[in-house]
Amino acid sequence: MAATSLENPKAPVNAELLTKLRQQYGCGPVDFTGHPNALYERHLYFDNIVKPAAVGERERFEAFARSVRDVLSQRWVCTEDTYQRENPKRVYYLSMEFLIGRSLANNVTNLMLDPVVSQVVKEKDLGWLSLLEQEPDAGLGNGGLGRLAACFLDSMATMQIPAMGYGLRYEYGIFHQTIQNGWQNEQPDNWLRRPDPWEVPRPNEAVEVNLGCSFQMRRGSLEPILGSGKAAPLLALPPLRTGRASFPASGSSIE
Repeated sequence: MAATSLENPKAPVNAELLTKLRQQYGCGPVDFTGHPNALYERHLYFDNIVKPAAVGERERFEAFARSVRDVLSQRWVCTEDTYQRENPKRVYYLSMEFLIGRSLANNVTNLMLDPVVSQVVKEKDLGWLSLLEQEPDAGLGNGGLGRLAACFLDSMATMQIPAMGYGLRYEYGIFHQTIQNGWQNEQPDNWLRRPDPWEVPRPNEAVEVNLGCSFQMRRGSLEPILGSGKAAPLLALPPLRTGRASFPASGSSIE
């Protein structure tokens, strides 16, 4: 049974194949699209609180990505249950960088959701390539080390090795480059200026990080920095957890 390719979005979608995919990923009765209570329609409407006809390409991308994440999340929970039950040895890969690229097309491919996506593209008259262009590359590194780390995670997922990557959630990537009058100009790569639909905040897992540096004195004492973890589920890569630094609510700051 051949899967419907995104290269031919008008090809008919096999109902039996969609049923098997729903059973495989434990999606239950909730469909990806096709009616008001489907994943895509609900995200498009309730995440933006406007009529679907009024949303732009970026909002459609976020709704699409969150719908894919909903499918992925159910498999993630099932996988974690298996790990808890079987208690296998795990690999924890620590790296300063993880150049994972863009996640939407990668997750669609590895979840075998091509026929579902083809159906959505056809029914909603979406431009698939323009939708993909709405996602920036994750700015989690700047060199070969980050790409190598991403390849290691990909390999471990392919070999079904229980693994977790740990890194830093950089707010800015390398830089955006423009050429003006023959000169290179660098601009900040603020890749998180719009919400990242793949992130799952874990504020309950915040930990205190003691740093050997100066803090601004407040009320006669120094207050610590809290590192709050964020988890980004990316299939074909094992779960990747990245941490960002934040200050306590009282507002202390580094001098």
